[in-house]
Amino acid sequence: MNAYERLFKLWAMICKMVMDGVRDPKKVADILQAIVDEPARVVKNYLRRLEVVKLGATDGAETLATAKKVFKAGFDADFGNWGIVFSGIAPETEIAVDELVEDGKFRDFLGSTPEELERRRMLGSQFAKFCREHPEKLRKGGYATFVVLTKNDKPVAVDMSNVFVARVYVRDDGQLYAYVGHFDDGSTWIAGCRHRVLYPQQ
Repeated sequence: MNAYERLFKLWAMICKMVMDGVRDPKKVADILQAIVDEPARVVKNYLRRLEVVKLGATDGAETLATAKKVFKAGFDADFGNWGIVFSGIAPETEIAVDELVEDGKFRDFLGSTPEELERRRMLGSQFAKFCREHPEKLRKGGYATFVVLTKNDKPVAVDMSNVFVARVYVRDDGQLYAYVGHFDDGSTWIAGCRHRVLYPQQ
């Protein structure tokens, strides 16, 4: 259920409870008034869309060994150590290629809730396939392209402890190297570097 569906269902429940005399209408009105009076939070747009790239289906044949061959300049051992798998099966998918335009931490521009991170998550197989087939779409100049991955391709958990972020770099000779770190890394990434983010288009 998305946020709007949840909002409308809660609103309908509140209205029914007021009409049934289960909730004091004055107290409900006071709570709503406090929400209306609260200063608006400025929402930053951290990402700018560059393009959308069609990525073919993955058939489950990808492995850790085949993925390593994509990243000839270096492949972080923690992909294996932390349970990132590459054998996932996925249909043809459109992948958004965004550019970071505001300084921020991962939770600022990738999402701060399980629902947001789940929408940005790629399977390990999609990650490897994209980098193999579309290296020209990755950020060059020694700067990073970010991809949200999870342990064993599992959906994002409520505590988000299984969420990782892969960072791909393109060397001057065109070869790729990849690192992986925890989502809760506190680093601030600088917009001036024009880092990129890949994720399935909703």
